[in-house]
Amino acid sequence: MGVISDLLGIEHFTTSRGSKVRKDFLQAVGKGLGLPETTIAALETKDDVLTAVVEAATQEPMDPGLLSRGGTVTNEALQIIIDGITRNGVVGRPQMPDVEPELVAEAAALGIDFEDFKDARDRRLIEMAVREGQNQFRNRLLDAYDGKCAVTGYDAVDTLEAAHIYPYRGPATNHVTNGLLLRADIHKLFDRGGIAIHETSHHVLVRANLMVTAYAPLSKAALRLPRRRSERPSTAALRSHREWAGLV
Repeated sequence: MGVISDLLGIEHFTTSRGSKVRKDFLQAVGKGLGLPETTIAALETKDDVLTAVVEAATQEPMDPGLLSRGGTVTNEALQIIIDGITRNGVVGRPQMPDVEPELVAEAAALGIDFEDFKDARDRRLIEMAVREGQNQFRNRLLDAYDGKCAVTGYDAVDTLEAAHIYPYRGPATNHVTNGLLLRADIHKLFDRGGIAIHETSHHVLVRANLMVTAYAPLSKAALRLPRRRSERPSTAALRSHREWAGLV
């Protein structure tokens, strides 16, 4: 909620009952996204407001599956709003107040441009939102792979990273089926094409130059798959990565 508030320049709202996102917060988000107040006032339920907000942020129809029982707003719905704002621009955020001419002149003497400052602020907010999305991607992979490297079984969580199979191309690629939980060094090898995963056997393939190193035993390993089929890596994504790496 705080990231959305910062991106839109609206006040920060506390949650009600310790967890639920309030309707008035969603209404403020809608206003920040440029929805007319008459439109917002005509929306009777929190689900109605959430739908309008998601569609205003993403500029496309909302998936009804985002609605939860009891009017609960899920973290997934909030992340989709953030993703929409960062992808489509921070629409409707109030302008920063005018700066006194004396301060502008003083800043200019120091080589500071207030327009650049505003742009930098936007970039920092967007980078924060992207990092939050990446953190959620990693958390989903940690859950799917039981906190263990999908290749080595290594379970020191601080060393485990979220690896994209298809390269990162915005929030849509932060999907658990496009990810592998890998130890940091294995992640680096995967990204550089030093190793790949066969898309049907799920065996680890190792580049020839690594077969004379301590990584050679990886060639006998098989990928540890999530228990839930819906979280298992995409066959098409694995094949694409393997073909790019030139491993068979």
